[in-house]
Amino acid sequence: MDSYGCQRSLLYYVLLVSPSNPLTLSGTVVKSVPQWTLIVGDLLVLQRDAVVGFNWFAEWWRMDQLVKEEKERQANGGRRPERLKGEREAREERGQEREKIQAAYDAYKEKLQVQMARSFVQQHKGEEWFKERYDPEARQAFRQHLSDFRRGTYNQWEHDLDTGLFDEFTLEGIYKSESNGAGGVIEKEEGETTAANEVLGVGDLLPSKGGDLRDEAALQPTLLIKTIAPTVSRTKMEAFCKDHLGESEGGFKWLSLSDPNPLKKCHRIGWVILNPGSEQAAKDERGDGREEEGEDVDMARSEADAPTVSTAEKALAELNGKTIQDEVRGDFTCHVGIHEPPAAPRKKALWDLFSAPERVERDLQLAMRLVSRLDEELGPDHNGLTKIEERVEMLLNQGALQPPVTALSSSKKEKKEEEELEEGEEDVDMEDEEEGAYDEEVDDEELLAKKKKLDLLVEYLRRVFSFCFFCVFESDSVHELTRKCPGGHLRRPRSSLTTVAKNVARASAAGQPFPLKKPESTAEDESSGSPNQEKRLFKTSGKSQQQLQRAFNWVKTYEDKLLQMLEPENVDIKKLGGKPVEEAVEDELGKYVKQEDEAKFRCKVPECTKLFKGQTFWKKHVEKRHTDFYDKLKSEVS
Repeated sequence: MDSYGCQRSLLYYVLLVSPSNPLTLSGTVVKSVPQWTLIVGDLLVLQRDAVVGFNWFAEWWRMDQLVKEEKERQANGGRRPERLKGEREAREERGQEREKIQAAYDAYKEKLQVQMARSFVQQHKGEEWFKERYDPEARQAFRQHLSDFRRGTYNQWEHDLDTGLFDEFTLEGIYKSESNGAGGVIEKEEGETTAANEVLGVGDLLPSKGGDLRDEAALQPTLLIKTIAPTVSRTKMEAFCKDHLGESEGGFKWLSLSDPNPLKKCHRIGWVILNPGSEQAAKDERGDGREEEGEDVDMARSEADAPTVSTAEKALAELNGKTIQDEVRGDFTCHVGIHEPPAAPRKKALWDLFSAPERVERDLQLAMRLVSRLDEELGPDHNGLTKIEERVEMLLNQGALQPPVTALSSSKKEKKEEEELEEGEEDVDMEDEEEGAYDEEVDDEELLAKKKKLDLLVEYLRRVFSFCFFCVFESDSVHELTRKCPGGHLRRPRSSLTTVAKNVARASAAGQPFPLKKPESTAEDESSGSPNQEKRLFKTSGKSQQQLQRAFNWVKTYEDKLLQMLEPENVDIKKLGGKPVEEAVEDELGKYVKQEDEAKFRCKVPECTKLFKGQTFWKKHVEKRHTDFYDKLKSEVS
């Protein structure tokens, strides 16, 4: 067993074969195998709750093909071909093989997804969190309840926007190695730049000036419920909190629940958000009666010096250790603590593709559509998109939108200011810059306005809807959002965007396939013997191309998730493991009929054995005579 232990999804069926130990497959003895050849048999053992990686699948697929070819040769009396293949032919075969493996892998994933989804639904469909998320009636009731809470966060955001809190807000990041510690950058030497592929860690950036804003909602008094059983409903939990805390000053305001944790039997974490309350001094009740003997002055001094009891501490004493009564599913005891938000939530760096102008424009379109959709849930009097557009227009007219701080050297600009060009002298600096591999263009007004609008929309989604735009994750409070995505995201400086990365970003924004071809093998490069070695230095290295491929795939997945929300009617539910309701009902009904002859179909619905001439007649019989059974089955599959 390797370091993955029982979590390893692909188990190899391995045999060491020697001339004295021939391999038998399905009754056929395989003799023509090299000495001590490692054979991986046609046995793919998969966990139902995990998908194996592509490399593991590819290794199994190749070995499986070898075994099948060997069996076919033995059956037909053929021999293993000994002809050596040329390099070009071998390369073409490798390309064709990869396409076959990819197609087989996609089919395997789709089939496994269906199995996993079906098993998941059957296992959890009776749990409260599942009903809240997937049952239409329960989900609709919860969304309305959530919208009531979000109207309060909207009002706070609207006030902050009008007072100018977000006027300097930006998602532009600065590399840690270039930061001066005050939201700016240190000066670089003339011509020095930063390659994005040298700094592709998620923690490489610091926010620019104005970008380090924190949502004050995360600091309001909150209790943490350490674990909530999947049988406990939100309604029961809220009623329990209201009974013990009330809803006045310092009392219950909102209950936030996390996603279920499959590693802990789908238990959830909870946050009880409290209304602000006045802090009170802790009383030292000595119980000796001396407070009645005229010690008013001394008591006034002691109360002033005594530690205060916070709103959260008072609420903690009311909830911790209390039990929720449930005669049907069993009682549940609450273990509660005081929630401590992270002191300095980390902001994650986005892939460099998000810094390209085309990508910014595409993300802005998606963000506007998403905000419009979520604003509809709040009601006609809530229109965050219009508010943001008006604010950005005002800032643009005031000239308050400035290009982000960059680390470009200022010595070149100073030199141009000091020395005027002589008559007939050509300015070649711009030509030199265009030959470089990095884009150092300055954002124009139009791009600045788009970036500002996108940044405000992203922050609006976080503050009002607890929605991370780039993670495509929605929660019911800032606490669950902070747990999944602590501080949001930052864009990398546009100056570090390579020319190749710009092309990849354009392709991703336009919905085109990955524009780069797979690099040729090293052996081919060495054998070509081209004397012009300098041109090779400008080619994209294999490592850089791998990073760009990962970035491209990440962006595509992120867009697909957003489009599932924005265009649910276009989602192929079969790829997600689902089925159309009609098809699912047909499949389930098929389990309750037995064909005994060419024109004899017996009904197998409980307590029914009637015989019918055709399946159509049987189906009409079920819909008409077994109404309760049919309705129950239809509700279960939908």
